[in-house]
Amino acid sequence: MIRFAKTIVAGVMLMGTALAAQAQETFELTFSTYLPPTYEYVWKPVEAFVKTVEDKSDGRVKIKVFHSAQLFDGYDELQALSRGDIDITNMTGTYPSGTIPALTLFTLPFVFDDVAHMERALAAGLADQGMKQELNDKHDVVILGLAPWDPYEFYSRSTPILSESDFVGKVWATSGSSDAKAIQLLGGSPTGMPSSELYLSFDRGVIDGTPRPLLTGIGRSLYEVAKHLTISNFAIDTSILAINRQRWESLPADVQQIMLDAASERDRDQIARVRSFVEEAIAKYEEAGVAVHRMDAEAVSKLRQATKAAVDEFASTVENGEKYLEIIESTRNP
Repeated sequence: MIRFAKTIVAGVMLMGTALAAQAQETFELTFSTYLPPTYEYVWKPVEAFVKTVEDKSDGRVKIKVFHSAQLFDGYDELQALSRGDIDITNMTGTYPSGTIPALTLFTLPFVFDDVAHMERALAAGLADQGMKQELNDKHDVVILGLAPWDPYEFYSRSTPILSESDFVGKVWATSGSSDAKAIQLLGGSPTGMPSSELYLSFDRGVIDGTPRPLLTGIGRSLYEVAKHLTISNFAIDTSILAINRQRWESLPADVQQIMLDAASERDRDQIARVRSFVEEAIAKYEEAGVAVHRMDAEAVSKLRQATKAAVDEFASTVENGEKYLEIIESTRNP
C-alpha cells in the first residue's frame, strides 16, 4: 500500500512538473506587415492585438513586429507567410488576389453599398464559401480575423472623375486584378502599383489617377499631389489578420484561444475606427485644398452597369462565385 501511494505521489509530481513546463513554455512570433503606423485605424488595432496576446498569455507569447515593409511588401506577404518566413501578417486582400482569385471579391466594382453592408456580409459567412479553406489547404495560412478598410475612392491629378468618360485615356494605378479589370472596362489604362509608389508617380505625372481608400491617401500624403477626390464607394477592401498554419498548430490550445479572442477584438476595433474615420478624412482633404466631389446615384448606377462584366466574370470563374454574390445581395439593405 505504501509503495502504491508513493507511485501515485510520484505520478502526480511528474504530471505537475509537465504542466508547469508547458505553462512556462514561451513562443516567439514574427509579425510582418507592409502597413506604416500612419495607417492608424488599421495599425492601432494591430498594436492592441499584439499587446493583448502578450498580456493574456502572461508573457508566454512574444511578438516582434516589423512594419512599413521592413521585411516584405504587400505583394510578398502571402508567400512569406506560406513559407514560414514570418509567423503573422496583416494582409490587404488586393495584394494576394492574383494568387487567391476569391479575394478579388473585395475590390469588385460597386458590389458593396457601404462598410456596414460588408460587415453584415462577413457576419453571414461571406469568407466561409471557400477562401478560408483555400488559404489553409493550399498556402498553409489560417485566417484569424477580417475587417473592412474604408471604401476605395477615386483620386485624380488634374481633372475630377464624375462620369465614365473621365476614365478614358488616363493611366490608373491599381492594386489588384479586380480593380484593374474595372478600370479597363471604363476605358482607362491600369498599371499595378503598391501604395508606396503612388506619391512619386502622381508627382512626376506617371499616373493620372488611382482608386484607393481614404486612409491610403492620408498615409501616403496624396493630398499634396492629387487635386481631386471623388467619393463613390467604388470598392471596399479587407484587412486579413493571418498566421502560418504550421506555426498555428504548434501553439497550445489556450494560446490559440487567446489569439482568436484578440483577433475578434481587433476586428471590432477596426470597424469602429473606420466608421468614425471617413468624414474626418474628407474634411482633412478639403482643408488641404483637395477638391472633393460626391458622385451622384445616377452616375454610380451607370458605372456599375459599365463594369458589370467584371462581376459576371467573378461569378463564372471563381469557385462558389455566385454564392459569394448571393450572400452580398441577401445582406443588402432594402
